[in-house]
Formats: sequence, C-alpha cells, structure tokens
Amino acid sequence: MYLVHPERLTIRTNIPIHIMQNKDKYIIICIHILFFIYPFKIVSTEKLTDGTLTSENNTPHFNIELTEEEKNWLKQHPVIKVGSDPNWAPFEFRDKKGNFHGMIIDYLKIIEKNLHVEFDFAQDETWEEMFIKAKNKDLDIISNITQTPERSESLNFTTPYIQLPVSVFAMDDKAYIQNLSELKGKKVAVVSSYITHENLKKDYPEIIIVPVKNIQEGLKKVHKKNVEAFVGGMVTATYYIYEKGYKSIRIIGETPYQFRLSMGVRKDWTILLNILQKSIDSISESEKNNIYNNWIALKTKKFDYSILWKIITPLLLILVITIYWNRKLSVEIQKRKKAQNELNKAFKKLKETQTHLVQTEKMASVGLLTAGIAHEIKNPLNFITLGAMGITDAVETIIAVADKYEEYLSEGAKKDIAEIEKLKKELDYNYFKKESPIILKHMQEGVDRINEITQSLNSFSRISNNEKTLADINEGIELSLILLKNQYKYDIEIIKNLNKLPKIKCFPGKLNQVFVNIIANAIQSIDDTGTIWISTTYENNMVKISIRDSGCGIEADKLKKIFDSFYTTKPVDQGTGLGLAISKNIIDEHNGNIEVKSQVGIGTEFIITIPFITS
Repeated sequence: MYLVHPERLTIRTNIPIHIMQNKDKYIIICIHILFFIYPFKIVSTEKLTDGTLTSENNTPHFNIELTEEEKNWLKQHPVIKVGSDPNWAPFEFRDKKGNFHGMIIDYLKIIEKNLHVEFDFAQDETWEEMFIKAKNKDLDIISNITQTPERSESLNFTTPYIQLPVSVFAMDDKAYIQNLSELKGKKVAVVSSYITHENLKKDYPEIIIVPVKNIQEGLKKVHKKNVEAFVGGMVTATYYIYEKGYKSIRIIGETPYQFRLSMGVRKDWTILLNILQKSIDSISESEKNNIYNNWIALKTKKFDYSILWKIITPLLLILVITIYWNRKLSVEIQKRKKAQNELNKAFKKLKETQTHLVQTEKMASVGLLTAGIAHEIKNPLNFITLGAMGITDAVETIIAVADKYEEYLSEGAKKDIAEIEKLKKELDYNYFKKESPIILKHMQEGVDRINEITQSLNSFSRISNNEKTLADINEGIELSLILLKNQYKYDIEIIKNLNKLPKIKCFPGKLNQVFVNIIANAIQSIDDTGTIWISTTYENNMVKISIRDSGCGIEADKLKKIFDSFYTTKPVDQGTGLGLAISKNIIDEHNGNIEVKSQVGIGTEFIITIPFITS
C-alpha cells in the first residue's frame, strides 16, 4: 500500500485527505472521520513518537503581558503539578516509559517554555483518581476538564480551548439511532466521572450505565458484546478503534453533548488561572493548526474495502457536503460554486434513492394486497368448484331417471311404474331437483365475487396514473377495505360512516395507497379483537377522512417521528418505515394535511383533510 498526499483535497481548511492506492489497480478514497470542528489528517501512528513541536523557524514567539505580581508568583512557584489523563490519545496519553504525549501536552509545552516554569506530571492510573487529587489540592492544574457547577466548587476554569463532539459507538450490526432515548433499558459503557457519565445519569436515567476506567475498556466491552454501546469523544474513541483493530465497531449516533475542554486550576490559586488564560490566548492560530495537524491522526495499515461501501452512502454524502458548505461560507466564490455543484449531485443521487425506496414500498403494498386477493378469490372458486360437482351429480341423476322413463316407454309399459319411483328414491332425485337451483345460485355468487375483486383491483391499480382525475373518496375507501378484507374479517369490526361527498380532482390511485397504509397499520395495532371506525365528511370546502382504531396506541415520544423516513415501531423484519412517510408526501402533493392523535392502550386516529378541487 502507498500513502498519497494530494494537495488541497480538503473538507475544511487544513484538513488533507489521504488516498490509499493498491499496487495492482485500485485507487480508493478512504474517509475515516469527518471531524467538523478541528482539522486532522490520516497518517500512520508510527510518526507519533513524541510531542515536540516548533514553529517554522524552530523558535516559538509569544508576547504575554504579565504583571509584576504574576512574575513574582511564577518565580516563587517554579514547579507546577499537573494532572493529565493517561488514556486519552491522541490528546494526551502516557507511553510505556511513563512520559506524556499528545495535543494537549503540546499546549502545555508551549506554556511551560513561555512562562519559564516546569510542569510536573502526576502518574496516577485513572482520570478519576487524578480529579480527586486536584480537589484535595495535591495537584495544581488539570490539563483537560469540562466545567460543571459541581466541579466549580473545587476548581477555577479557563475558557474552553478545545471542543470535541461526543458520539455513540456500537457493533456494525446495530441500527443507527436518532436519540439517546432509544438506548432505554440497555447497557451503555461510559468512562467513570467523565462529564458524559454525569450527563447520562442526569438526562437519561432509564439507560443502564456501565462505568469503565478508560476508553479502551469501554470499547473492549462493546467488541465483546458485554454492553450495547459506548458513549465517548468521537476522535479519541475512533483513534483507539483503529489502534486496537476493532473493525466491527462504528458510530451509530450522535449526542447533544460536547467535551468543552478547559484547564482546571486549584481554587486558591486565582493568580495562576489568570496567567494560564493569558498564555492560552497568546498561542497563535498557526501554532494551534500545527498542533492539530500533528496529533489528530489515525493508523491505516490495512484498508478494509467494506468500510468504503458503509461510509459512502447518499445520506453521509449529503452530511459531508453540508458540513463542507457551512464551513466554507467565508471562502472565495470559486470554492463555494464547487461545493454547490457537489451538493446538487448529492441531492440528485438522494432523489434517485428516494424514488427507488418509494417503488420498494409500493411493491410491498402490492404483495400485501396480492395475498389478500388470493385468499378472497379462493372462497368464490370453492363455491364454483363445489357447485360444478353438485350439478354433475344432479345431471347424472336426472339422466338416469330420464333413461328409465325412456326404457319404460319403449317397452310399452311392461314394467311397473313403482320400479321408477324406487330408482328416484335411491338416487335422491327429488333432493337434486330441489338443490340444483341453489347450487347454480352459489356458483353465480362466486362468479360475481371474483368479478367484484377484479374490478376493485383494476380501480386500485390506477396508482401509475400521472394525471389528476375526478374521483369519489368513499369509493377509494371501499376498494381498500375489499382488498384488505382477508386481514380483518374474522376478528375486527369495521364501522363506516361515509357521508356523501363531491368528486374531487386528485390522484385516486395514490390516495388509495394512503388508505391501505393507514388501515393496514390500524389492523396490525389490534392484537385480538377490536374496532376500526372510518368516517368521511365535507365542510368548509374541505374533504375530511378519519380512520380510528382501538389498538395499542403510540407512545408520545414516538408520535412526532412516525412520518419520518425509515422510522418504524414494528420489528425489523415487519416494516420498512416508509409507509407513513410516503403517505404524508402523497397528502402534501394534494395540498392537504395529515395529523395523528394517539393514546397508549386506547387507540390511534389519523385525520386527513384535502381541499375540494374540481379543475
């Protein structure tokens, strides 16, 4: 493998992206992380041997104005005890020899040289132990810490100098989550005493929190499937994922949290807080970028081709281009035009994907209807089959009796008429004579039923019609009920109150699809027996359709998401999460409105309103 360094192939200023090139024939763009706050580059961690950092002329330049009191204080305190997290690469970590390295350590080295002091790093094993020492004033500074009201009782804080997003990590067979509340009742690992630990306990008490001593332990528990997920800093966790070779772990969701890293100073040393703040403020943007570019890095020893296909999807591409666009608004016009072109391509691809998904959902509906139609046709076919058999027996009986009469007549009434009566009794002649009209009637009913189903299917199949036509909404509801009859006819009562409606200009096939989606959901929400109420009214130049069920209902926190694409409350193998999203799009296409009301244990009601249009 080769590492190729393209010039200015960037997502954000100073964020070069490397390209992995196979010796034989493949060139693949490998995007490992898209970190939207700080620049980074993808290089081998073999280069991260120390944290020595110099400016372009190897001599850092600083201009800090200290008061005489501050200068005297520094002379009296030439050694300052510092607590740094030993397991938080690439920001700060301790190597096998016990020496600290990392991006934050580089900040401290610059400050150390600038203030002419020596930072003495504590050698505690965990961040939690380090924080306890700081509270007891056994340490003077904590190099990275997020300010909270509780911590402010023991420490003073500089302004945040690094901000890091917090993400959710899990095995790649887990579905993407929209909100942390989806982890309710599940085991989630988080580093003990980190701000994320405190936030999760406070904001999501229903999550089963599993404290771990460091990020490596948390990721290990995810890899061994001892926990459902790990919540931690995106960059640091991703670093250790590649460091440990956990190829099956990926980001499955974002959180509302961030690590807003400050330096924490012991409460009684306010003068040191002011000195550190001045030192941090004096570090130039070029020095900061130099630090970021030297430490935000990943190991890329072996390229996993499966990662490419998992990353390069339309939705992620939209996210990448959107981030790119937001971060480039202040850049020259030419780059904005280039970003816009990329954005247009991404939207086009997303539209193609959406069209494919809509077609997939329609095919699923057709499959559902086909199953119902097959069952419905089976019953009238049974009528016809049994009727044909009955008529066959009846005709044979009649023929036998008639033949006997002919024989009697041809022999000149040599035999007694009693023999014919005996034969009629043995063959149930009188029964078949009576039942034949009934059998024929049943056969006709079966034929009529097949004809009704066929006509219903033909009417429903107008989905592909791209032009609006005048249609009766009540007729569409009746057609939908016919096609879904197999699913509800035994256990569910349908109560209809379909008032007379004027015909409206619409896409009748698409509206039928909406009715089928909502009625099918209502049927599936009822476990055993129940009722579905369907009503239509016309008032204020609007057609109103109400579909209400006595099913299980929908929880309030899920109710506002039901029209989102891919969101479903059904098991993975029983729903695509597209039915209601497509239904809403269809109603929007008619300039109408769809709303839902639901109570758990009582039921759900969908209310659709469509404006009355005749031309």
